[in-house]
Amino acid sequence: MAAADTSLADQIAQCVIDSYRALPKRGKPTSKGPDKEEWTVLAGFVIEDTRPEASQRLTCVALGTGLKCLHSKQLRPFGDTVHDSHAEVVARRALVVYLMNQLHQPQTMPPVFGTHSGSAKHRLDSQLLLHLYTSQCPCGDASVDSLKTAEDEDEEPQLKRRRVNDGVIRGHQDFASLGTLRLKPGRADSIPTLSMSCSDKIARWNAVGVQGSLLAQLIDPIYLSSIVVGDLFNQQSIDRALNQRVARALADKRLPSGFRATQCTIEQATVVFERSQTAMKANNASVSEDGVVTADSSIYWFLGAASSVALVNGQRQGAKVRRDACQTKKLWPDICKLALFHKYRELFPQSQEVSTYRQEKDRAAEYQAVKACLAESPEFGAWVRCPEEYESFDTAGCVQTAAEDSR
Repeated sequence: MAAADTSLADQIAQCVIDSYRALPKRGKPTSKGPDKEEWTVLAGFVIEDTRPEASQRLTCVALGTGLKCLHSKQLRPFGDTVHDSHAEVVARRALVVYLMNQLHQPQTMPPVFGTHSGSAKHRLDSQLLLHLYTSQCPCGDASVDSLKTAEDEDEEPQLKRRRVNDGVIRGHQDFASLGTLRLKPGRADSIPTLSMSCSDKIARWNAVGVQGSLLAQLIDPIYLSSIVVGDLFNQQSIDRALNQRVARALADKRLPSGFRATQCTIEQATVVFERSQTAMKANNASVSEDGVVTADSSIYWFLGAASSVALVNGQRQGAKVRRDACQTKKLWPDICKLALFHKYRELFPQSQEVSTYRQEKDRAAEYQAVKACLAESPEFGAWVRCPEEYESFDTAGCVQTAAEDSR
């Protein structure tokens, strides 16, 4: 129980850390021997109930860990793999599952959602606030200044760097460029990823909401009230990356009803996540700096789940990869695109005439309109979108060709 004088930021951080600690060991960072320790990033979403009569003020509803993502040659067309396993992204996808479950069969009382006059859509209760905690500053523009201070910049020659797209920087390169889009880090000479940085994704959430395009057809956008950050905290950098870029991009835009350019509050947590890189280096004096290594696996959990699930290379830990076919349904991660598409169809069976995941996303006209406004701006115009070939699957994971789609 948090002390009365503990800041709200620390209470939010502790709420996520406590939920993480209650989960099984599977997929969590471990000791790899006397001279090697794994570390990871933890992120989680917390709902704050501001009603005076609320019996529990803060509830962690989804969390994730991880630092890995698949490069472009590892992507699969079936939707059964999680491409981006960074903690903030994993946690957000787990949040979407939680929200879908709340629409299907509410698990909390009073319910998270209500309806409002003049709209068939559901809306998050006005007395509930959503917060995001992350144990380390999001990768990308928000962390550039902190990493530059730490002298972590990739010094490999420019000629060795593989280019992806004009206007997008790869990971830990060109720290002098501020307010720019960045892809997930990787070695300068490695195969590029197609995953935008966490800073870029969270910034876009401040415009389109955290609920995603599928749920945008059923609920009003849900925005972050605050983001609470642990290590590598830099108020100015985080505000520039998450708030100011969106404010500039949408300054003169007329957005669909319910959408707006949100300015989330930025807070620092003093609570320490025990498996963060900083904590592992500080608490393991006998381990060299090179001995503190990133964890290969990630985990996700959402309120109401039987347990957490461990992922390795975007698939359930221990699952044998089927090279040229979709995984069986029982092996789908709950947070992969295919599983979310399948669950959405259970909520919204009227959309059966739409055959592919990409087509279903594109049906969210207002959501897509806001994304288009961002794409017209200098701040977000070079966004690397997932190629359609990786989103042309149906709810069974079967890839649909253009000819099949036109039937």
